[in-house]
Amino acid sequence: MTHHRSTHFARPLFLLTFVATLLLVAPLAAAPGNLQPDPPQTRLPRMTVDGDRLIASGTPFEVRGVNYTHTTRTPPGCPELHFGADSRCPWDQAAIDADFERMRALGVNTVRVFLNYYAFGGARADTPGYAIEPALDHLEALVESANRRGMYVMPVLLAKYPQDQFTPEGFDRALDWHVRPVVGRLAGSSGILAWDLFNEPDIGSPIDQRCWDWDNGDFPLCLQLAEARIAFLTRLHYEVKWIDPAQMTTIGMAFAKSYFRPDAAPSPLAGLVDFYSFHYYDDEPYDSGRYVAHWYYGEGLPRDLERGIAELRALRRGKPVVVSELGFPSGEEHRRDTGQLRRDLRIGLQASRDAGATGVILWPFQPTPEELVGDLFTAP
Repeated sequence: MTHHRSTHFARPLFLLTFVATLLLVAPLAAAPGNLQPDPPQTRLPRMTVDGDRLIASGTPFEVRGVNYTHTTRTPPGCPELHFGADSRCPWDQAAIDADFERMRALGVNTVRVFLNYYAFGGARADTPGYAIEPALDHLEALVESANRRGMYVMPVLLAKYPQDQFTPEGFDRALDWHVRPVVGRLAGSSGILAWDLFNEPDIGSPIDQRCWDWDNGDFPLCLQLAEARIAFLTRLHYEVKWIDPAQMTTIGMAFAKSYFRPDAAPSPLAGLVDFYSFHYYDDEPYDSGRYVAHWYYGEGLPRDLERGIAELRALRRGKPVVVSELGFPSGEEHRRDTGQLRRDLRIGLQASRDAGATGVILWPFQPTPEELVGDLFTAP
């Protein structure tokens, strides 16, 4: 979503801190030392596709997920989930374990995490003594923690990737520094739902504000950006499949239509990915709201969400659709209170189901799993 898009485009080490206090609820005690022991290690069944459904152990699987960007006890001043790359903010596996236990109790079965390009390889360009192994170790620990609780992980590759490096040279560097080490470490893991190849590549506003949607036909640069990114993603898909051939891929598009638009840049992406994923936000906050005033959409919740899913299903490729970011801010400074948040998340989930999607992954505008998820995934 675009409220964190500047973090994906800008070079600062890391940002977007969610400052929150620890709020553990029954049956968990407030102190990590009082948590119940981890459940025994389990190997999750590999996720596959059968027509427009995701399948695990022969049974249709509905994604009920959370984008995991920070722990509930991330200290003030620390960046988002950074896998130990920032020495100011030591890796806190106990906090992650506690969060995942709370999510499990709320019916969450998938977490989506962003793999910062600089934490996972990119910092080697100008950081003496940089080593990628600690970040890889922490990523593997996070995946194992989620899997022990019956939750799949969907890693997003190349988060915060520099926007001026969608070039052949940039691709070769990204492949060597980031993609091969990361995908190679987790290759063959059945606890990975899919590799999300890139987050919102169709938003190019860091290059030029007019290319906020790469489908802006009124400005020639936007088409050039779209063509370069489509070529980059196509190569990335094949490289990831070469390294981890059994694993699925998707692309977290800002707009569902970016799998088949712009018209002037014929794209193979819809035919490459194993399932479609895209994001839905309405008109808040100001820097992520996108549908009410959008030239292509503009009908709001739930119509634009339903339309995006319907258009992907109309491509007739028989692939699942996942809404991989869905969320609404709430509280005193926003248009929704807690009750309205719960209402609109239910509307979004039901609209996705009715339109034929196979799940949603919530965006954490709210600071704790309980405030974000509520009973969305557990209510009858």
